[in-house]
Amino acid sequence: MSADQISDVALSLEYVKQYGEAHKELNYKQVYLLEQCVVWQRLSVHLGWQCDNVRASYDEIPKATQDEVFSGAKAFVKENKGRYECGGYIYSGEGQELGQFWAKLNVGNAKLQKTSSNTSITNGNGNYSVAGAIYGVFSDKDCTKQLATLTTDENGNTDVVEVKAGTVYIKELSAPAGYKVDKTVYSLKIEAGKTATLNVSDTPKVTDTLIELFKIDMETQKDNPQGNASLAGAEFTWKYYAGFYTKDNLPAEATRTWVTKTIAETDSDGTTHYITKLADAYKVSGDSFYMQDGKAVFPLGTLTVEETKAPNGYLLDGAYMQAGDKSEQIKGLYVTQITEDGDLAVLSGSNQFSVSDKVIRGGVKIQKRDLETGDTKPQGSATLKDTAFDIISLKDNAVLVEGKLYKKNEVVKTIRTDIEGVASTSADLLPYGKFRIVESEAPNGYLTDGAKPIDFTITENGKIVDLTDKAHSIYNQIKRGDIEGVKIGAGTHKRLADVPFRITSKTTGENHVVVTDDNGQFSTSADWASHKHNTNAGKTSEDGVWFGISEPDDSKGALPYDTYIIEEMRCDSNKGFELIPPFEIVVSRNTSFNGKQLVTFEELYDLSNPDEPKKVTEHKDIEDKGQTITFKEKPEVPKEPEKPETPQTPEKPSRPSDSPKTGDNTNLYELLVLLLTSGAGLAGIFFYKRRKMKKS
Repeated sequence: MSADQISDVALSLEYVKQYGEAHKELNYKQVYLLEQCVVWQRLSVHLGWQCDNVRASYDEIPKATQDEVFSGAKAFVKENKGRYECGGYIYSGEGQELGQFWAKLNVGNAKLQKTSSNTSITNGNGNYSVAGAIYGVFSDKDCTKQLATLTTDENGNTDVVEVKAGTVYIKELSAPAGYKVDKTVYSLKIEAGKTATLNVSDTPKVTDTLIELFKIDMETQKDNPQGNASLAGAEFTWKYYAGFYTKDNLPAEATRTWVTKTIAETDSDGTTHYITKLADAYKVSGDSFYMQDGKAVFPLGTLTVEETKAPNGYLLDGAYMQAGDKSEQIKGLYVTQITEDGDLAVLSGSNQFSVSDKVIRGGVKIQKRDLETGDTKPQGSATLKDTAFDIISLKDNAVLVEGKLYKKNEVVKTIRTDIEGVASTSADLLPYGKFRIVESEAPNGYLTDGAKPIDFTITENGKIVDLTDKAHSIYNQIKRGDIEGVKIGAGTHKRLADVPFRITSKTTGENHVVVTDDNGQFSTSADWASHKHNTNAGKTSEDGVWFGISEPDDSKGALPYDTYIIEEMRCDSNKGFELIPPFEIVVSRNTSFNGKQLVTFEELYDLSNPDEPKKVTEHKDIEDKGQTITFKEKPEVPKEPEKPETPQTPEKPSRPSDSPKTGDNTNLYELLVLLLTSGAGLAGIFFYKRRKMKKS
């Protein structure tokens, strides 16, 4: 018999056996009769016995039962070809040959259970599903002879497939949503009549491309902070959503949230950047990072990032992000997605951005005050207007002022005072940091003496640092001087004592009276510094002497910078003297003749008769170079070097000492020349008036 014939008989008998087991109402004799009938029917067909309709007596086994068994056996043979290992034996002896057939089940079941290899990423994330994975079952290791197909459901399970007992090979043909295709070929041992389950897991698609944010200064577009500001410490809030969203439909709650900060990192070439990203080195707070293969990753879904805290010295308002190509300015929340691209997950858009912040800017306002009075009003005809103040940067980092970068200790701006003595910058001139304000040019009528540098710091945006109170104002010493003179009798050249002169400020109208001494001399310095205040100023005392004394003053001169009117108040008309007309003189202790020329006029008198001196000759040639005195320019005294940065506290206004400075004779010499010249002029006036009086 052929193998097919043997299998046909063996499977027919196997069917009757299983039928008998399933129908307990049949006894073993009935089952045996059915087996005999099936064998004779199948052998009759295969061996030509022509008895293919052999049946048992209907009294013993009903016809319907026999019909059901005979047709069922044929169907069973057809359906189970290959599922059983079939065979038979022929036993020969002295009598009739005996045939024995057997069918041994040779198949089992295979199924598959699929899970995620990283449930921390996939659990609760609708972008990942274990349903729909397709696996092929193969009889060979090279997976060229496919036996069956397994498809996973939403729980990762498949139906069972029947395969021959032995070893089969299973390979994933198509991965489910969100997962990479598993290229591993798995082997599974199948036992006859049993179900074998293959447990597999797929790796979720993620990206390990992290977004890097580089902090820069908005104005300079460089990663160098200005002044005292810093680009380190900027904080960013990152949010991940397990789904695909836009800026308009983001859920109220994020799946995970993190806060990171920028830190300084130096490249191999020494360049420093201020950078942040989703990694432990930058993390301030938040959930754990998504990790896979030892790296921080992003699952499929939506990611947002926004700067939520500006670094020290910078503003959060107006900050924006730009991709590396310097394209669109992204203000506020940035939204991107991580999507599938073949077997990969990719980050939409760029992964490197610069984040620009605007530095805090403010201004400064300074008040100029008189050192002696502490007031904001100038003395005499001096002014507090047009004082020049230099603003100097004190930090190592360069600062941008009015479009130009300035280094440490450079003057970033010069401002000048108004008529009230106030100088001010705009409220957005100076970047965050420490500065020093130094007077570089005194106003008219004042010295730079007493002007101390003031340090200040810009810390608030749009705020002007107010340095106008007395503690922070910058003070200047008024220029001072004295008037000295000699009263000489016209025609006699005798010095006249007790002659009062009223000295009146042309600006304020304040006046004082000085009186010539026994030598006919008067001096605002000598008189005003040696007498106490006299309330009888301008009146005649018992001895007929007129005098007036001001408050004693320890300044460098009794008279502040001004134009004064000198007026003789009384003379002895009985002796033929007349009052000289009033005249003006400018008092400025520091008025210098540097670089100027004076021409001396001379008159020569014969004093052999003191009562009637005779003018011998005179020399009054304004063009005479021999009589011209030239005052050389004084070299500037070099400024002292700047001291290290220390807070400058303005000193309490104090009056300067009138002690002379060693070696400082310039003003004294100039004054002597002036006195000689003015003395000669006064004498000429007296002689002229006396001669005129005699003629009349």
